[in-house]
Amino acid sequence: MVPANRHATGAAGTPRRVPSRAFRAGATVFLLSAALATLFVGGCGTAPDTKVVIIGIDGMDWSLADPLIEQGKMPNLARVLSEGTRAELRSLMPLQKSPTIWTTIATGKGPRKHGIGDFVAGTDEQPLLNSNGWRARSIWDILGESGRTVGVMGWLVTWPAQEVDGYCVTDRIVYAPEDGFTNIPHLTYPAELEEELAPLRVSSAATTMDDVADLMTGDVWKGGEEAITWAGVQSLRGVCASDQSILAMSEHLLESREQPDFYAVYFLGLDRCCHRFWGPMRPYTVDIKTDERINEAFQNVIPRYYERVDSLIGDVLDSIDENSIVIVCSDHGFRGPLRTKEGLKLGISMHRELGILAAMGPGIRRGATLANANVLDLTPTILALLGEPVGRDMDGFVLTGLIEEGHLADHPITYVDTYERANRRGQSEEPIESALDDAIREELRSLGYIE
Repeated sequence: MVPANRHATGAAGTPRRVPSRAFRAGATVFLLSAALATLFVGGCGTAPDTKVVIIGIDGMDWSLADPLIEQGKMPNLARVLSEGTRAELRSLMPLQKSPTIWTTIATGKGPRKHGIGDFVAGTDEQPLLNSNGWRARSIWDILGESGRTVGVMGWLVTWPAQEVDGYCVTDRIVYAPEDGFTNIPHLTYPAELEEELAPLRVSSAATTMDDVADLMTGDVWKGGEEAITWAGVQSLRGVCASDQSILAMSEHLLESREQPDFYAVYFLGLDRCCHRFWGPMRPYTVDIKTDERINEAFQNVIPRYYERVDSLIGDVLDSIDENSIVIVCSDHGFRGPLRTKEGLKLGISMHRELGILAAMGPGIRRGATLANANVLDLTPTILALLGEPVGRDMDGFVLTGLIEEGHLADHPITYVDTYERANRRGQSEEPIESALDDAIREELRSLGYIE
Protein backbone atom coordinates (compact mmCIF):
# COMPACT_ATOMS: atom_id res chain seq x y z
CA MET A 1 0.00 0.00 0.00
CA VAL A 2 1.21 3.49 -0.83
CA PRO A 3 0.39 6.11 1.78
CA ALA A 4 -1.20 9.18 0.27
CA ASN A 5 -1.83 12.74 1.38
CA ARG A 6 -5.26 14.20 1.89
CA HIS A 7 -4.70 17.85 1.27
CA ALA A 8 -4.48 19.87 -1.91
CA THR A 9 -1.09 21.40 -2.55
CA GLY A 10 -0.22 24.23 -4.85
CA ALA A 11 1.07 27.76 -5.14
CA ALA A 12 -1.57 29.44 -3.04
CA GLY A 13 0.99 30.78 -0.59
CA THR A 14 3.90 31.54 -2.93
CA PRO A 15 4.94 35.12 -3.87
CA ARG A 16 3.76 36.30 -7.29
CA ARG A 17 5.51 38.74 -9.59
CA VAL A 18 3.28 41.73 -10.46
CA PRO A 19 2.76 41.67 -14.27
CA SER A 20 3.40 44.70 -16.43
CA ARG A 21 0.56 46.94 -17.62
CA ALA A 22 0.98 45.72 -21.21
CA PHE A 23 0.85 42.11 -20.06
CA ARG A 24 -2.25 42.79 -18.00
CA ALA A 25 -4.01 44.36 -21.00
CA GLY A 26 -3.16 41.41 -23.19
CA ALA A 27 -4.16 39.00 -20.49
CA THR A 28 -7.52 40.73 -20.15
CA VAL A 29 -8.29 40.16 -23.83
CA PHE A 30 -7.23 36.52 -23.50
CA LEU A 31 -9.34 35.96 -20.40
CA LEU A 32 -12.41 37.50 -22.03
CA SER A 33 -11.98 35.19 -24.99
CA ALA A 34 -11.52 32.23 -22.66
CA ALA A 35 -14.61 33.19 -20.70
CA LEU A 36 -16.69 33.28 -23.87
CA ALA A 37 -15.32 29.89 -24.85
CA THR A 38 -16.25 28.57 -21.42
CA LEU A 39 -19.91 29.27 -22.11
CA PHE A 40 -19.80 26.80 -24.97
CA VAL A 41 -17.35 24.10 -23.88
CA GLY A 42 -18.05 23.87 -20.16
CA GLY A 43 -15.07 25.68 -18.68
CA CYS A 44 -11.28 25.55 -18.94
CA GLY A 45 -9.71 22.46 -17.45
CA THR A 46 -12.92 20.49 -17.24
CA ALA A 47 -13.00 16.73 -17.76
CA PRO A 48 -16.12 16.54 -20.00
CA ASP A 49 -16.12 12.77 -20.51
CA THR A 50 -15.71 11.89 -16.84
CA LYS A 51 -18.68 10.41 -14.98
CA VAL A 52 -18.80 10.06 -11.20
CA VAL A 53 -20.99 7.66 -9.23
CA ILE A 54 -21.13 7.93 -5.45
CA ILE A 55 -22.69 5.06 -3.48
CA GLY A 56 -23.59 6.04 0.08
CA ILE A 57 -23.88 3.21 2.61
CA ASP A 58 -25.11 4.50 5.95
CA GLY A 59 -23.10 3.19 8.90
CA MET A 60 -20.56 0.97 7.09
CA ASP A 61 -17.38 0.31 9.08
CA TRP A 62 -14.08 -1.22 7.92
CA SER A 63 -13.78 -3.14 11.20
CA LEU A 64 -16.81 -5.21 10.18
CA ALA A 65 -16.28 -5.17 6.42
CA ASP A 66 -12.60 -6.19 6.32
CA PRO A 67 -13.03 -9.69 7.83
CA LEU A 68 -15.81 -10.39 5.34
CA ILE A 69 -13.68 -9.10 2.47
CA GLU A 70 -10.84 -11.40 3.56
CA GLN A 71 -13.29 -14.32 3.60
CA GLY A 72 -14.36 -13.55 0.04
CA LYS A 73 -17.88 -12.57 1.11
CA MET A 74 -17.78 -9.00 -0.24
CA PRO A 75 -16.31 -9.42 -3.74
CA ASN A 76 -17.70 -6.20 -5.17
CA LEU A 77 -16.21 -3.94 -2.53
CA ALA A 78 -13.00 -6.00 -2.80
CA ARG A 79 -12.93 -5.18 -6.51
CA VAL A 80 -13.18 -1.44 -5.80
CA LEU A 81 -10.28 -1.75 -3.36
CA SER A 82 -8.12 -3.78 -5.72
CA GLU A 83 -8.59 -1.29 -8.53
CA GLY A 84 -8.42 1.89 -6.47
CA THR A 85 -7.81 3.60 -3.16
CA ARG A 86 -9.21 3.15 0.33
CA ALA A 87 -9.37 5.28 3.47
CA GLU A 88 -10.98 5.58 6.84
CA LEU A 89 -13.39 8.46 6.38
CA ARG A 90 -13.48 10.69 9.43
CA SER A 91 -16.94 11.91 10.36
CA LEU A 92 -17.98 15.20 11.93
CA MET A 93 -17.03 15.69 15.55
CA PRO A 94 -18.59 15.86 18.02
CA LEU A 95 -20.68 13.00 16.66
CA GLN A 96 -23.55 14.16 14.47
CA LYS A 97 -26.67 12.45 13.18
CA SER A 98 -26.93 11.04 9.68
CA PRO A 99 -28.93 13.89 8.03
CA THR A 100 -26.24 16.34 9.09
CA ILE A 101 -23.39 14.20 7.78
CA TRP A 102 -24.95 13.26 4.45
CA THR A 103 -25.74 16.93 3.81
CA THR A 104 -22.11 17.73 4.62
CA ILE A 105 -20.96 15.06 2.15
CA ALA A 106 -23.18 16.63 -0.53
CA THR A 107 -22.07 20.24 0.09
CA GLY A 108 -18.51 20.16 1.43
CA LYS A 109 -19.72 22.32 4.31
CA GLY A 110 -20.44 21.82 7.99
CA PRO A 111 -23.90 22.19 9.57
CA ARG A 112 -23.46 25.85 10.51
CA LYS A 113 -23.25 26.62 6.81
CA HIS A 114 -25.62 24.07 5.30
CA GLY A 115 -28.37 24.34 7.94
CA ILE A 116 -29.20 20.67 8.60
CA GLY A 117 -28.19 20.05 12.21
CA ASP A 118 -30.52 17.19 13.19
CA PHE A 119 -33.55 15.17 12.14
CA VAL A 120 -35.88 17.81 13.59
CA ALA A 121 -36.02 21.58 13.75
CA GLY A 122 -35.48 22.20 17.47
CA THR A 123 -37.48 20.07 19.89
CA ASP A 124 -38.47 16.54 18.99
CA GLU A 125 -42.08 17.51 18.32
CA GLN A 126 -41.21 20.23 15.81
CA PRO A 127 -41.28 19.61 12.05
CA LEU A 128 -38.75 17.24 10.54
CA LEU A 129 -35.98 18.97 8.64
CA ASN A 130 -36.17 18.56 4.88
CA SER A 131 -34.69 19.99 1.70
CA ASN A 132 -36.23 23.40 2.37
CA GLY A 133 -33.74 23.69 5.23
CA TRP A 134 -30.63 23.43 3.02
CA ARG A 135 -28.71 26.71 3.20
CA ALA A 136 -25.79 25.58 1.04
CA ARG A 137 -25.92 24.38 -2.53
CA SER A 138 -25.50 20.68 -3.19
CA ILE A 139 -22.91 19.30 -5.54
CA TRP A 140 -25.66 18.17 -7.90
CA ASP A 141 -27.03 21.72 -8.03
CA ILE A 142 -23.55 23.11 -8.69
CA LEU A 143 -22.79 20.57 -11.41
CA GLY A 144 -26.18 21.02 -13.04
CA GLU A 145 -25.60 24.74 -13.37
CA SER A 146 -22.22 24.04 -15.01
CA GLY A 147 -23.96 22.05 -17.73
CA ARG A 148 -23.56 18.52 -16.39
CA THR A 149 -26.43 16.09 -16.04
CA VAL A 150 -27.16 14.73 -12.57
CA GLY A 151 -29.17 11.96 -10.94
CA VAL A 152 -29.97 11.69 -7.23
CA MET A 153 -31.52 8.54 -5.74
CA GLY A 154 -32.78 8.33 -2.15
CA TRP A 155 -30.26 10.76 -0.61
CA LEU A 156 -31.19 11.84 2.90
CA VAL A 157 -33.03 15.13 3.37
CA THR A 158 -33.87 15.58 -0.32
CA TRP A 159 -37.66 15.74 0.13
CA PRO A 160 -39.43 17.75 -1.20
CA ALA A 161 -37.70 17.20 -4.53
CA GLN A 162 -35.92 20.29 -5.78
CA GLU A 163 -35.37 21.15 -9.43
CA VAL A 164 -32.16 19.67 -10.86
CA ASP A 165 -30.70 19.33 -14.33
CA GLY A 166 -31.61 15.66 -14.53
CA TYR A 167 -33.68 13.84 -11.95
CA CYS A 168 -34.03 13.61 -8.18
CA VAL A 169 -35.79 10.74 -6.40
CA THR A 170 -36.13 11.71 -2.75
CA ASP A 171 -35.56 9.71 0.42
CA ARG A 172 -39.30 9.46 1.14
CA ILE A 173 -40.04 7.48 -2.02
CA VAL A 174 -39.59 4.25 -0.01
CA TYR A 175 -42.71 4.73 2.16
CA ALA A 176 -45.13 2.44 0.32
CA PRO A 177 -48.90 3.10 0.50
CA GLU A 178 -49.30 -0.71 0.66
CA ASP A 179 -47.75 -0.53 4.14
CA GLY A 180 -50.30 2.04 5.29
CA PHE A 181 -48.25 5.15 4.55
CA THR A 182 -49.95 8.14 3.00
CA ASN A 183 -48.69 9.01 -0.45
CA ILE A 184 -47.29 12.55 -0.41
CA PRO A 185 -46.43 15.00 -3.21
CA HIS A 186 -43.01 16.15 -4.44
CA LEU A 187 -41.38 12.71 -4.17
CA THR A 188 -39.51 13.17 -7.44
CA TYR A 189 -38.29 15.75 -9.89
CA PRO A 190 -39.60 15.85 -12.48
CA ALA A 191 -42.97 15.14 -10.86
CA GLU A 192 -44.10 12.69 -13.56
CA LEU A 193 -41.18 10.40 -12.68
CA GLU A 194 -43.07 9.26 -9.57
CA GLU A 195 -45.72 7.47 -11.63
CA GLU A 196 -43.00 5.70 -13.62
CA LEU A 197 -41.19 4.51 -10.49
CA ALA A 198 -44.19 3.61 -8.32
CA PRO A 199 -44.47 0.01 -9.62
CA LEU A 200 -40.82 -0.54 -8.64
CA ARG A 201 -41.37 0.40 -5.00
CA VAL A 202 -41.12 -2.69 -2.79
CA SER A 203 -43.45 -2.73 0.21
CA SER A 204 -42.72 -4.38 3.53
CA ALA A 205 -45.99 -6.26 3.14
CA ALA A 206 -44.77 -7.77 -0.13
CA THR A 207 -41.41 -8.74 1.39
CA THR A 208 -41.82 -12.37 2.36
CA MET A 209 -40.21 -14.44 5.07
CA ASP A 210 -38.15 -16.07 2.34
CA ASP A 211 -36.77 -12.64 1.44
CA VAL A 212 -35.19 -12.30 4.89
CA ALA A 213 -34.41 -15.97 5.54
CA ASP A 214 -30.73 -15.68 4.59
CA LEU A 215 -30.26 -13.03 7.28
CA MET A 216 -31.59 -15.23 10.09
CA THR A 217 -30.26 -18.14 12.15
CA GLY A 218 -32.16 -21.17 13.44
CA ASP A 219 -35.89 -21.83 13.15
CA VAL A 220 -37.49 -19.92 16.04
CA TRP A 221 -38.08 -16.85 13.87
CA LYS A 222 -40.34 -18.87 11.56
CA GLY A 223 -43.09 -19.05 14.18
CA GLY A 224 -45.14 -16.20 12.70
CA GLU A 225 -46.84 -13.36 14.59
CA GLU A 226 -46.89 -15.25 17.88
CA ALA A 227 -43.11 -15.80 17.90
CA ILE A 228 -40.95 -13.75 20.26
CA THR A 229 -38.86 -12.76 17.25
CA TRP A 230 -41.76 -11.33 15.23
CA ALA A 231 -40.95 -7.64 15.84
CA GLY A 232 -37.38 -8.18 14.67
CA VAL A 233 -38.51 -10.02 11.56
CA GLN A 234 -40.94 -7.22 10.74
CA SER A 235 -38.15 -4.68 11.14
CA LEU A 236 -35.95 -6.65 8.74
CA ARG A 237 -38.74 -6.83 6.19
CA GLY A 238 -38.95 -3.03 6.27
CA VAL A 239 -35.19 -2.61 5.99
CA CYS A 240 -34.97 -4.97 3.02
CA ALA A 241 -37.96 -3.37 1.29
CA SER A 242 -36.39 0.10 1.58
CA ASP A 243 -33.03 -0.87 0.08
CA GLN A 244 -34.62 -3.05 -2.59
CA SER A 245 -36.86 -0.15 -3.62
CA ILE A 246 -33.88 2.15 -4.03
CA LEU A 247 -31.98 -0.50 -5.97
CA ALA A 248 -34.87 -1.31 -8.32
CA MET A 249 -35.49 2.36 -9.09
CA SER A 250 -31.78 3.00 -9.50
CA GLU A 251 -31.33 0.14 -11.95
CA HIS A 252 -34.37 1.24 -13.93
CA LEU A 253 -33.19 4.83 -14.32
CA LEU A 254 -29.58 3.93 -15.10
CA GLU A 255 -30.59 1.35 -17.69
CA SER A 256 -33.50 3.21 -19.32
CA ARG A 257 -31.72 6.54 -19.66
CA GLU A 258 -28.24 7.75 -20.46
CA GLN A 259 -26.13 7.68 -17.32
CA PRO A 260 -25.83 11.18 -15.81
CA ASP A 261 -22.43 12.83 -15.49
CA PHE A 262 -22.92 12.67 -11.72
CA TYR A 263 -25.03 10.04 -9.97
CA ALA A 264 -25.60 9.68 -6.23
CA VAL A 265 -27.43 6.75 -4.60
CA TYR A 266 -27.95 6.15 -0.88
CA PHE A 267 -28.81 2.96 1.04
CA LEU A 268 -30.11 3.15 4.62
CA GLY A 269 -30.55 -0.51 5.60
CA LEU A 270 -27.16 -1.33 7.12
CA ASP A 271 -27.45 1.50 9.65
CA ARG A 272 -30.87 0.25 10.72
CA CYS A 273 -29.58 -3.31 11.13
CA CYS A 274 -26.65 -2.16 13.26
CA HIS A 275 -28.90 -0.13 15.54
CA ARG A 276 -31.46 -2.89 16.00
CA PHE A 277 -29.34 -6.05 16.04
CA TRP A 278 -26.04 -5.10 17.63
CA GLY A 279 -27.12 -6.72 20.89
CA PRO A 280 -27.76 -10.19 19.42
CA MET A 281 -24.43 -10.00 17.57
CA ARG A 282 -22.47 -8.94 20.66
CA PRO A 283 -24.62 -9.55 23.76
CA TYR A 284 -21.74 -8.81 26.14
CA THR A 285 -21.76 -5.17 25.00
CA VAL A 286 -25.38 -4.55 25.95
CA ASP A 287 -25.84 -5.61 29.58
CA ILE A 288 -29.58 -5.97 29.02
CA LYS A 289 -31.07 -9.39 29.61
CA THR A 290 -32.44 -10.64 26.28
CA ASP A 291 -34.23 -13.86 25.53
CA GLU A 292 -31.69 -16.29 24.07
CA ARG A 293 -34.10 -17.12 21.27
CA ILE A 294 -33.81 -13.52 20.06
CA ASN A 295 -30.02 -13.59 20.24
CA GLU A 296 -29.89 -16.85 18.34
CA ALA A 297 -32.24 -15.74 15.59
CA PHE A 298 -30.58 -12.35 14.95
CA GLN A 299 -26.93 -13.00 15.85
CA ASN A 300 -25.75 -12.96 12.23
CA VAL A 301 -28.02 -10.28 10.78
CA ILE A 302 -25.34 -7.57 10.66
CA PRO A 303 -22.53 -9.50 8.92
CA ARG A 304 -25.05 -11.07 6.55
CA TYR A 305 -26.51 -7.69 5.73
CA TYR A 306 -22.98 -6.52 4.95
CA GLU A 307 -22.94 -9.26 2.33
CA ARG A 308 -26.30 -8.07 1.02
CA VAL A 309 -24.99 -4.52 0.80
CA ASP A 310 -22.06 -5.83 -1.23
CA SER A 311 -24.60 -7.26 -3.66
CA LEU A 312 -26.29 -3.85 -3.84
CA ILE A 313 -22.92 -2.30 -4.70
CA GLY A 314 -22.39 -4.97 -7.37
CA ASP A 315 -25.82 -4.32 -8.88
CA VAL A 316 -25.07 -0.59 -9.14
CA LEU A 317 -21.68 -1.33 -10.72
CA ASP A 318 -23.39 -3.56 -13.28
CA SER A 319 -25.74 -0.71 -14.24
CA ILE A 320 -23.13 1.99 -14.92
CA ASP A 321 -20.51 2.72 -17.53
CA GLU A 322 -17.42 0.68 -16.66
CA ASN A 323 -15.28 3.79 -17.12
CA SER A 324 -17.09 5.70 -14.37
CA ILE A 325 -15.31 6.93 -11.29
CA VAL A 326 -16.94 5.07 -8.40
CA ILE A 327 -16.84 6.33 -4.81
CA VAL A 328 -18.25 4.19 -1.99
CA CYS A 329 -18.55 5.98 1.34
CA SER A 330 -20.30 5.95 4.69
CA ASP A 331 -21.16 8.72 7.11
CA HIS A 332 -19.82 6.99 10.23
CA GLY A 333 -18.94 3.58 11.61
CA PHE A 334 -20.38 1.57 14.51
CA ARG A 335 -19.12 0.62 17.95
CA GLY A 336 -22.22 -0.53 19.80
CA PRO A 337 -23.87 1.12 22.84
CA LEU A 338 -21.85 3.62 24.88
CA ARG A 339 -21.40 2.75 28.56
CA THR A 340 -21.88 5.65 30.96
CA LYS A 341 -22.59 6.04 34.67
CA GLU A 342 -26.22 6.65 33.72
CA GLY A 343 -26.37 3.39 31.76
CA LEU A 344 -26.10 2.40 28.13
CA LYS A 345 -26.65 5.11 25.54
CA LEU A 346 -28.07 4.13 22.16
CA GLY A 347 -28.85 6.16 19.05
CA ILE A 348 -26.00 8.43 17.98
CA SER A 349 -23.86 7.11 20.85
CA MET A 350 -23.52 3.82 18.97
CA HIS A 351 -21.73 5.56 16.11
CA ARG A 352 -17.97 5.43 15.60
CA GLU A 353 -16.10 8.41 14.22
CA LEU A 354 -14.54 6.50 11.33
CA GLY A 355 -16.55 5.39 8.32
CA ILE A 356 -15.31 4.07 4.99
CA LEU A 357 -14.08 5.51 1.70
CA ALA A 358 -13.20 3.46 -1.37
CA ALA A 359 -12.77 4.74 -4.92
CA MET A 360 -11.78 3.45 -8.33
CA GLY A 361 -11.90 4.56 -11.94
CA PRO A 362 -10.20 6.92 -14.38
CA GLY A 363 -7.93 9.34 -12.56
CA ILE A 364 -8.06 7.43 -9.24
CA ARG A 365 -4.77 6.18 -7.80
CA ARG A 366 -4.48 2.44 -7.60
CA GLY A 367 -3.35 0.52 -4.51
CA ALA A 368 -3.09 3.56 -2.24
CA THR A 369 -4.24 4.00 1.34
CA LEU A 370 -5.38 7.54 1.97
CA ALA A 371 -4.69 9.27 5.29
CA ASN A 372 -6.84 11.87 7.05
CA ALA A 373 -9.85 11.82 4.73
CA ASN A 374 -12.92 13.61 6.05
CA VAL A 375 -16.59 13.70 5.05
CA LEU A 376 -16.07 17.40 4.32
CA ASP A 377 -13.64 16.52 1.54
CA LEU A 378 -15.89 14.58 -0.82
CA THR A 379 -17.59 17.46 -2.64
CA PRO A 380 -14.31 19.39 -3.21
CA THR A 381 -12.67 16.18 -4.45
CA ILE A 382 -15.49 15.33 -6.87
CA LEU A 383 -15.44 18.86 -8.25
CA ALA A 384 -11.68 18.55 -8.81
CA LEU A 385 -12.08 15.14 -10.48
CA LEU A 386 -14.58 16.68 -12.88
CA GLY A 387 -12.33 19.66 -13.55
CA GLU A 388 -14.72 22.08 -11.88
CA PRO A 389 -13.58 24.87 -9.52
CA VAL A 390 -13.69 24.22 -5.78
CA GLY A 391 -15.49 26.75 -3.59
CA ARG A 392 -13.10 28.58 -1.29
CA ASP A 393 -15.88 28.76 1.30
CA MET A 394 -16.14 24.96 1.44
CA ASP A 395 -14.83 23.48 4.67
CA GLY A 396 -13.14 20.46 3.09
CA PHE A 397 -10.03 19.89 1.00
CA VAL A 398 -9.36 18.15 -2.29
CA LEU A 399 -8.07 14.65 -1.54
CA THR A 400 -5.11 14.96 -3.88
CA GLY A 401 -3.76 11.63 -2.66
CA LEU A 402 -6.83 9.99 -4.17
CA ILE A 403 -6.11 11.37 -7.64
CA GLU A 404 -3.43 10.26 -10.10
CA GLU A 405 -0.71 12.84 -10.69
CA GLY A 406 -1.36 12.77 -14.43
CA HIS A 407 -5.02 13.62 -13.92
CA LEU A 408 -4.09 16.54 -11.68
CA ALA A 409 -1.58 17.74 -14.27
CA ASP A 410 -4.21 17.63 -17.02
CA HIS A 411 -6.91 19.14 -14.83
CA PRO A 412 -5.26 21.49 -12.30
CA ILE A 413 -7.32 22.38 -9.24
CA THR A 414 -9.01 25.77 -9.62
CA TYR A 415 -11.12 27.78 -7.22
CA VAL A 416 -14.06 30.16 -7.03
CA ASP A 417 -14.89 32.23 -3.97
CA THR A 418 -18.36 30.70 -3.60
CA TYR A 419 -21.15 28.93 -5.44
CA GLU A 420 -23.80 30.33 -3.13
CA ARG A 421 -26.41 32.80 -4.27
CA ALA A 422 -29.32 34.61 -2.68
CA ASN A 423 -32.06 32.47 -4.18
CA ARG A 424 -31.63 28.84 -5.18
CA ARG A 425 -33.77 27.30 -7.92
CA GLY A 426 -37.09 26.04 -6.61
CA GLN A 427 -36.18 26.88 -3.01
CA SER A 428 -38.90 27.97 -0.62
CA GLU A 429 -38.21 29.51 2.76
CA GLU A 430 -41.48 28.16 4.19
CA PRO A 431 -41.30 25.09 6.45
CA ILE A 432 -43.15 22.12 5.04
CA GLU A 433 -44.69 19.16 6.84
CA SER A 434 -46.03 15.92 5.43
CA ALA A 435 -48.44 13.15 6.35
CA LEU A 436 -45.42 10.87 6.84
CA ASP A 437 -43.83 12.95 9.59
CA ASP A 438 -45.43 11.13 12.53
CA ALA A 439 -44.44 7.70 11.19
CA ILE A 440 -40.86 8.83 10.57
CA ARG A 441 -40.67 10.43 14.01
CA GLU A 442 -41.85 7.18 15.62
CA GLU A 443 -39.19 5.22 13.76
CA LEU A 444 -36.51 7.66 14.96
CA ARG A 445 -37.71 7.21 18.53
CA SER A 446 -37.40 3.44 18.23
CA LEU A 447 -33.76 3.87 17.16
CA GLY A 448 -32.90 6.22 20.01
CA TYR A 449 -32.35 9.25 17.79
CA ILE A 450 -35.08 11.34 19.38
CA GLU A 451 -37.05 10.98 22.63
